[in-house]
Amino acid sequence: MGAPSPELCNLWLARAFNAQDVEAAAAMYHPDASIVQVDKVHGGSRTARGADAIRETMAAYIGMKPHMDVVTHHTTVAGDFAMTRSQWLIKGEDSDGNPTEVHHHGMEVHRKLADGSWVFFIDHPFGADPDWAVRAPPVTE
Repeated sequence: MGAPSPELCNLWLARAFNAQDVEAAAAMYHPDASIVQVDKVHGGSRTARGADAIRETMAAYIGMKPHMDVVTHHTTVAGDFAMTRSQWLIKGEDSDGNPTEVHHHGMEVHRKLADGSWVFFIDHPFGADPDWAVRAPPVTE
């Protein structure tokens, strides 16, 4: 189950987060997708690959009882692939129930499915952050 266009993938993911629906969030990703996890949410920055790892990644976000706002700033389409640049903010709770926020500038690669819908194929939540290379923890495999 994907979105009707790559521009809407980020919005549909935010809708799943706001509904606290792990399955809907995970369904926005290709079964072979990769996502860079966010240290503040996942306790480290590593690349999660495949459906099970994506579901675990989404469950950690949903565990924050999140409200996500997102803006897609740019989309480039090339055949069955597209790249987007986004800015997003998630407000929720940390593991102790305290208010927390996660904010990044992401870069995403989307893939068009046989049914014409679009899903995430590569998701780098802070890939478009101009300061990321200066202050980011290493991303491990």
